Amino acid sequence: MSYSFCVFTTYDDLMLNEHVQSMQQKPICRAIDMVEKSNIDNVNNYYVLTLENNIPLALSYFQLLHVKPLHFNIADKKVQQFALSLALRVVKPTLLVAGNLFRHDASFFQFLNKNLTAEKRHEVFIQSTEHLIGLTNASGIFLKDVDKSIATFIQNDTSYFALADDISMEMNLLPTWKSLADYEQTLKHKYLQRCKKMRKSFQDIKVREFSLQDIQKYSREMENLYLQVTRKQMVSMGILNHTFFEELKLSLQDDYKVCGYFYHDKLIAFSSAILHDDEYDMNYIGFDYAVNQSHYLYFNILFHCLDNALSLGCKKLILGRTALEAKAIMGCEPDYRFSFYKLRNVVVNWFYQLVSGYFREQQGEKWKDRHPFKSSYYSNEKTMSAEVEVVDT
Repeated sequence: MSYSFCVFTTYDDLMLNEHVQSMQQKPICRAIDMVEKSNIDNVNNYYVLTLENNIPLALSYFQLLHVKPLHFNIADKKVQQFALSLALRVVKPTLLVAGNLFRHDASFFQFLNKNLTAEKRHEVFIQSTEHLIGLTNASGIFLKDVDKSIATFIQNDTSYFALADDISMEMNLLPTWKSLADYEQTLKHKYLQRCKKMRKSFQDIKVREFSLQDIQKYSREMENLYLQVTRKQMVSMGILNHTFFEELKLSLQDDYKVCGYFYHDKLIAFSSAILHDDEYDMNYIGFDYAVNQSHYLYFNILFHCLDNALSLGCKKLILGRTALEAKAIMGCEPDYRFSFYKLRNVVVNWFYQLVSGYFREQQGEKWKDRHPFKSSYYSNEKTMSAEVEVVDT
C-alpha cells in the first residue's frame, strides 16, 4: 500500500497541517502535548499523521527517550552499576516509545477511519512505527499499551517480544460501597485489622485537594517528593519535572485531581489521578521517606485514592504497575496489558536482560497470594464482570 507520513516535533506544527486543519473535529487525545510543554529532559516528541493515497488514516504520538545512567537504580550492586553506566555512556542508546511513558489513561494511537479492519489497523500501526524507527535510528523500540486487536497480530511477529508480566493493579468498586467503611466491611479480619492500624497512624495528617494555584505554589516540593519515590525504583524510564503537574492541571482541569498531605503544616506527600471512563486512575505520587514508616504514608495514600474514587462515584480504581504486593493487599487484582519490545543493539540487549532480571527478582511472587476480601466480594465482582461483558457484546 502507498503509505506516507507527516512527522512533526511540535504540537503547534501538527495543528497547522492542512489535513488536520480540514478536519471538522480534531481527533487529538487529551493533553497529548504535556511532555512537550513540560520540556522533560532526555525526551523528544513526535506527532505522526499516517496517510494512504493522501487520505489520513491515523494520528499517533511517539517519544524518543535518550537512556541515561540516571534512569537506573541498582546502587546496591556496585559492579553491575559501574558496567551499566559505562555501557550507557559509550553506546548512548535511545528508546522509541509508541505511546506515552508517563500516562496510560488514553490511547496515543488514534485511527481516523473507524471502519478499518483489525488487520488493516495493525498494518497502519506497524508501518507508522517502522517509519519512526528509520527516522530516529532508535536502539530499542517499546510498543506501550497496545490495543488488544492489534496485539493479536504482533504476538505472531518474531521480531517483537512481549513484555513479561505487564500488569496494572486495579480494583472494581462495588455499587454498595459508598465510603471506606463499606470497603472495610468486605475485608477479611486480618486485613481489616491491618487497614485500621494504618489509617489510625494517619489521623494527624491534613489532606486537601490542590487547585491550580496550589500546584503552582507547591510544584517544586512535589517534584522533590516525586524524586524520592522514583529514586527508590530500579528502573525509571523518563523522569518528570515540576512543570508536568502544572501543565496537566491546566489541560485536564477538574479531571486531574491532585491532593496534598500535610504534617505540622509541611507538605510531606502528594497524590495525583486522572478521571476518565468512570475510573479513578492514579497517575503519580510522592512522599517523604523519613515520615513514611511512622505514618504508613504509602498505604494511606492508596486508601485516600480509594476514598476519593468512592466519593466521586467511580466504578474502578487503577493504581498502576509498581509495588504489586502493596496494591494486592489493598484488594487490587492484575489487569494484563499488551506491550512489546524490540532491541537492535547487543549492548542494549545485555543491559535489558540484566535489569529485567533484577526487576523480576525485586517484584517477587508474593502478591499473587494476597486475597484480602471475603468471598462475597469476589462473587459480586464476577457478576459485575459478566454484566459488563454482556453490555460490551
